[in-house]
Amino acid sequence: MSNKLIKVGIGQGDTNGIACELILKAFEDNRLYEFCIPIVYGSSKILAYHRKALNLPSYNLSNINQIQDFGPNRLNILNILSEETVVYLGKQTQEGTNDSEKIITKAFDDLNAGTIDVLLTTPMTINPIHCLKSDKKMPHPSIDILINNDLRIALASDKVSFSEVLSHITKDSIVNKIKALNYALIHDFLLTSPRIAVLSLNPHAGINDNPGKEEKEIIMPAVKEVSESGIFCFGPYSADTFFGSEDYLNFDAILALYHDQGTIAFQTLSSNEGVRYTANLPVVFTSPNQTVSFDKAGKNEVSPDSFRDALYLAIDLYKNRQIDQQIRKNPLKKQYFERGSDNEKLDLTKDEE
Repeated sequence: MSNKLIKVGIGQGDTNGIACELILKAFEDNRLYEFCIPIVYGSSKILAYHRKALNLPSYNLSNINQIQDFGPNRLNILNILSEETVVYLGKQTQEGTNDSEKIITKAFDDLNAGTIDVLLTTPMTINPIHCLKSDKKMPHPSIDILINNDLRIALASDKVSFSEVLSHITKDSIVNKIKALNYALIHDFLLTSPRIAVLSLNPHAGINDNPGKEEKEIIMPAVKEVSESGIFCFGPYSADTFFGSEDYLNFDAILALYHDQGTIAFQTLSSNEGVRYTANLPVVFTSPNQTVSFDKAGKNEVSPDSFRDALYLAIDLYKNRQIDQQIRKNPLKKQYFERGSDNEKLDLTKDEE
């Protein structure tokens, strides 16, 4: 596999929030340039405005007017926005939302074209995935996964009001989410036999407690079906006991059934850091697990750690996908790597005929 620098596209996000602060603080660390070429889609003028407002150290922002002009060892800024764009720190405006959509649409177009390798978005008020247009079909639908170190929590229903959660919880939907999560763990995280835990819907309704109606009629049959297909899936587990007793450490990923069930546990265990990854897309796309936070804009209160983690993860996932493709072109090599306990000497350097 090539050791070339990964071209990382970075969406500037909402210009009135904390997005620019995350970018500027992250790239104060020159070591990031050792393994990636960052290309910010946005405006150098707006980044300079935020740097001055935050009283951050000055460093070179390299303006480029077309994507082909990017270079290594510098923060490349591809100017997408008008020179007349006005920043309203801490305020949500329609202009800020429109600019975010314009930025992300252009970045996704370049990502689909292969001009950049991965995309990292910063906080905005729109869901960036709505700006992705691709004709490539994936084996499973996309699924959002919250990631920090070895903790991975996927959401069976996300951005759905609590009153609507039950309508999204069906046996087929749970089966599809488990299969989508399993596929991502194998192909993006290179786990051979991932272990997946599924949480219960009702309080104290885990397999060792007293399962409720939804557990008996929906969740348990779904777990049984995917288990019989060869997926290592277990549950349902009562969320409070599962996280409180650290049972989550025994699994590679957890499927939470609704937004707060997964995100509250994740935020608590991750100290409000971590990464959101939308898996099973034809492209690699990550974002820091942070909101626009208009109330913190311009106050120099935000840590760039989650942004850096999202950057590292995007690069790792890109490399993992390359490794996965190479391994699956040569199943014998994959089998050899997985065995690991025998002493067979195989020539794995030859291409298959």
